[in-house]
Amino acid sequence: MSSASDPQSDNPVPRVALSNSKVSKRVQTALLTSAVALTTILASSEIPIYILATAILYFAAIEVKEVFGGTSKILAVLSVIGVTITLYLLRYITHAETPFIALIAVIVGTIGVALRIKRQKPHFLDALALGWLAGPMACALWLHNESADTTKLFSPNLLALVAIPLWLGDTAAYYIGKRYGKKLLAPTISPKKTVEGAIANFLMCTASSFLIGHILNQNLDRPIPTLAILTVGTMTGILGQLGDLLESALKRSAGVKDSGTILPGHGGILDRIDSFLFAAVPASIALWLLASTSFPH
Repeated sequence: MSSASDPQSDNPVPRVALSNSKVSKRVQTALLTSAVALTTILASSEIPIYILATAILYFAAIEVKEVFGGTSKILAVLSVIGVTITLYLLRYITHAETPFIALIAVIVGTIGVALRIKRQKPHFLDALALGWLAGPMACALWLHNESADTTKLFSPNLLALVAIPLWLGDTAAYYIGKRYGKKLLAPTISPKKTVEGAIANFLMCTASSFLIGHILNQNLDRPIPTLAILTVGTMTGILGQLGDLLESALKRSAGVKDSGTILPGHGGILDRIDSFLFAAVPASIALWLLASTSFPH
């Protein structure tokens, strides 16, 4: 029986149509962004990955500014460019591999995000959080450029082993959690995430990492050790979800639902790469330590 205090119950059709429309937009956006990302990752040329990484850093920096508040867009973009340049300068000065330099940036960036969550108001220390963006993007370029076969137009490379399982895991978590999820994972941080979705995420990350590693090993002169593949799968399955929760906590502290609106049905760039931001650097370090011979360059 409908109630006067619940006007939506008198006309359920528009609500269903709206829900179907949102799902349709989500699927369309996912297909388009996945196609662009996959083509860029597998392209042997370095140009597409540089263009995509630059675009991601630009829009992500603006979204950080919008979520944090108190900073101009120009300053946010200039700051993330400065952090990125600093990483590459440290790389050439110290001669350390990119993942280890990026780890410093991510640690500083995570501290910056944590301080913002605790403070819940703008502060000049918010600039520290930009390391949270620059470090993983540097690792994405490093994974691609160090392992892509430049003699081919498209080449499977180690970036696929880190990035693709994270996306598949996120997708599994969304649909399994939506259909079968009952027990909330972290209701005070993200009220829609479920334990069932988290388990599906982990299993998908580990299984897809194993499959992608097997495919990569058919194309690499020096195969990736199974231990390295399973380690990456485990790290993406756990750290990717922690990154998702960290971004959810950040948005909750700022009182916003999504980091932006650039991706219909998904929100902003940060909403799509949050798992990669937390998992990319540790996974890259694991690959270098356990599978350094698989890097042909």
